[in-house]
Amino acid sequence: MKTITSKLILGLGLTLAIGAFTLTPTDTEAKSTMTVTSNQALVADGNSRNYLTTGAAPLYSKVPVYKSTKVVTKAAVLKTLGTTADAGQTYFRGYRAAQTSNGDWYLKVVSFDKTYRGWIFAGTTDPTTNPSDVSGGLKATTTFQESTVPTYFANTTMYFTTPKASTLTYVAPDYTQYKVGRNLNATADFYKDPLTVTKVGTKQNNRDGNATYYYVTDAAHPQVNGWVKQSDVTTSR
Repeated sequence: MKTITSKLILGLGLTLAIGAFTLTPTDTEAKSTMTVTSNQALVADGNSRNYLTTGAAPLYSKVPVYKSTKVVTKAAVLKTLGTTADAGQTYFRGYRAAQTSNGDWYLKVVSFDKTYRGWIFAGTTDPTTNPSDVSGGLKATTTFQESTVPTYFANTTMYFTTPKASTLTYVAPDYTQYKVGRNLNATADFYKDPLTVTKVGTKQNNRDGNATYYYVTDAAHPQVNGWVKQSDVTTSR
């Protein structure tokens, strides 16, 4: 009788164990049941698709519903990138959005310097209508903020500092927009030209120490017109 009872208890335990395993799918099994229901390009203005990474989610090679998906950048690395003090290389631009069958949204993003690229969880709100409304692994950000031009510049002529090849003008200050950069490769040939400051702005999020930039115009050589770092111009010729 004792042997039969033991066998019954053992059999019941195995049945419960198997039942518990069957009712609780593993993460891999759960992923395999999800699908991508939408995958489309983001077409909103680029200024609304600039992001900092929060470190709350990793970067994936694919939308993570596929068994072949891999983590290409860990969340901890992305958290560090979000607070780095570089010139802006580690900002991210979103360019595709995908929704999974459980309602999650993922954005495909690339860092401004193209070092990091992949899919990242961006919350449960549709980013195709408002790319700034994201959460999860991303937060929308302003990379450059223009401000009122001080009246001082109305009667002030500026010049490029001592000619050097590294002094550039930009369509947008370097690393404040994805794939929008230098306007002029060097200003050494124009350092004696008088310049007029028509716009002023600063980098954000401690990128490049929140450096100030001036938009300068050159009446003699309009090809020079563009943004230049404050430290690359002077009132002395």
